[in-house]
Amino acid sequence: MNRIKILVVDDDVDILGFLTNFLQDNEFEVFSQSNGRNVLLEIEKNNIDLLIIDLKLSGMNGLDISKEVAIKYDIPIIMISGVNDDIEKIVGLESGLDDFVDKPFNPRLLLARIRSRLRRYDFKNKEDNEIKGDKSNKVDFDLSFGNFYMDSRKCTLYSDSDGFIELTNTEFRLLEYFVKNSNKIISRQNLSDDLGLESSSYMMRSIDVLILRLRRKIELIPSKPKYLQTRRNRGYMFVIELND
Repeated sequence: MNRIKILVVDDDVDILGFLTNFLQDNEFEVFSQSNGRNVLLEIEKNNIDLLIIDLKLSGMNGLDISKEVAIKYDIPIIMISGVNDDIEKIVGLESGLDDFVDKPFNPRLLLARIRSRLRRYDFKNKEDNEIKGDKSNKVDFDLSFGNFYMDSRKCTLYSDSDGFIELTNTEFRLLEYFVKNSNKIISRQNLSDDLGLESSSYMMRSIDVLILRLRRKIELIPSKPKYLQTRRNRGYMFVIELND
């Protein structure tokens, strides 16, 4: 049986050694680097399944490396960091990271995150393969807009052009809400109330971030959205034309 291959990149040799041994003990095949210079080569050469990378590497930025990886390879990326900076996390998650884990971390929690991300990618790839024949026979799509199809039971989004698109549960709930309430102006407060979210200023800012992330996934030009449009000083409107 082939083991899952994980690449760990951290310039702290103690953490690097600990993670390598810990993941090997949990039946993963582990490759390690103390710098990020050859990450792309290592992923290509060893057919890596998941990347764990430190945010701050000596003389390099783990976030920049992760962006390159996200562009070239369809693998989960988990970033670990001793810098508790929400802005860094938001930028990272918007740039292709799958998860952020703060140092010091519980290794069992990291293991759970790894397995969760691998399951999601495995599901996504299986569904992509199944859908190639006839998507209508494989998945129960109950909502649609444009060339996008949604399965509320499985919380999945499919596009004719891109196949299955990975969404977090919160992103899917938000998109589902917009589609069901299309062509109406919806304030952030109404979004918060109807979705059962907190009404704090932090949560309102989080809604804006979720909107931005959704646009990156469903809009051809996110800065000029066709579907998820802003209505200045009023809120958002999900626009679905009659011929969509």
